[in-house]
Amino acid sequence: MLDEDMDSFEFGIVLPKTSEGERLKQQMDGWIEEARASGELDSIATKWTDGPEEEKTMPNYQSFPAPNGTLVMATEPAYAPMEYYRDGEVVGMDVDLAARFCEDNGYGLEILVLNFEGILPAVQSGKANFAISGITITDERKESMNFTESYYTGGTVMAVRISDKGSSGSGAESSSFWEGITESFSKTFLREDRWKLFVEGVAVTLLITLVAILLGTALGFAVYVLCRNGGSVPNAISGFCMWLLQGMPMVVLLMILYYVVFGGLSIDGIVVSIIGFTLTFGTSVFGMLKMGVGAVDDGQREAAFALGYSDGETFFKIILPQALPHVMPAFKSEIVSLIKATSIVGYIAVRDLTKMGDVVRSRTYEAFFPLIAVTIIYFLLEGLVGILSGKLENSVNPKRRGADRILKGVKTDD
Repeated sequence: MLDEDMDSFEFGIVLPKTSEGERLKQQMDGWIEEARASGELDSIATKWTDGPEEEKTMPNYQSFPAPNGTLVMATEPAYAPMEYYRDGEVVGMDVDLAARFCEDNGYGLEILVLNFEGILPAVQSGKANFAISGITITDERKESMNFTESYYTGGTVMAVRISDKGSSGSGAESSSFWEGITESFSKTFLREDRWKLFVEGVAVTLLITLVAILLGTALGFAVYVLCRNGGSVPNAISGFCMWLLQGMPMVVLLMILYYVVFGGLSIDGIVVSIIGFTLTFGTSVFGMLKMGVGAVDDGQREAAFALGYSDGETFFKIILPQALPHVMPAFKSEIVSLIKATSIVGYIAVRDLTKMGDVVRSRTYEAFFPLIAVTIIYFLLEGLVGILSGKLENSVNPKRRGADRILKGVKTDD
């Protein structure tokens, strides 16, 4: 990093423009001034910017007594040394500063991890009491949000890549390449047990995907059964819902659900993600069923009625089994799309696979290896789900039934 600063900036704590936000701002401003006068602010900054890692200790904010209640702090732990993950815990200068303020003023502290784009909506909607994430104070931002007095002044520097020297010949280049891969693997997965972050991210991604598939399939099927015989009102409602959900970008839907619809509720981002993906997957299932049933000749229904089958029996025993083989290829494709779509849930405080990859990348400054690792894991997840959905497709396709299922109920020993 070059020594000369390109520009300077001031960091502040962000609060909502409400009476409670104003009260908390005044309290924080007073604490910052006292900490600056006593030298505590400089001591915190020096510890996290210049001190060795083993001296960068954190107050035990999880066990603070909270006679004045608990404050929720929104942040993105991706900007060391201000806030970052270490051994699975969010640490850094900003977190240290917020914890000390809470301890001195009788508050508990809860950390809400978000993508940076979701931090301000979290404060404005009341999901968080304040945000601290290396946020620069500007006049334009002050028009929408309250800022405390600056607690840190710094500058932007230019970074240049360290070039490889001394490599010559194919053998040296090959050795350097594999040594680089080994080092990248160690930093991405082994150092500070970062593989645990990836395991946690995979678990969250699979949870959201599988639950959304189950609930979305049930929702889409139930709505189709209710609307399959027509009727202007049900068709109008279902058509409007499909138009609304299919036309809205998924990230916008999730943010509306999290910050607006459920803004006043203490609801986990994973639950909101499941609700959002259930709605969109349900609309896809509804459309697939309309397509699949439409591919079955109307003569099948007429023949069933002629044989005395009721409407329900005709649908479930004759029409639906013939429609499912038309539905399953599109159903499998939607599942794969759903897995990839979950990569945006970091906007609403969900630590999925993609978010964990970003966290690791922000710590290691490896530009590509964490991204490639996340990509490979997604391919493996898609392959696993593809195998399971393929088995399901075979089980519902009448043309791929085994002899035991074809002859079920038929006496073969007469």
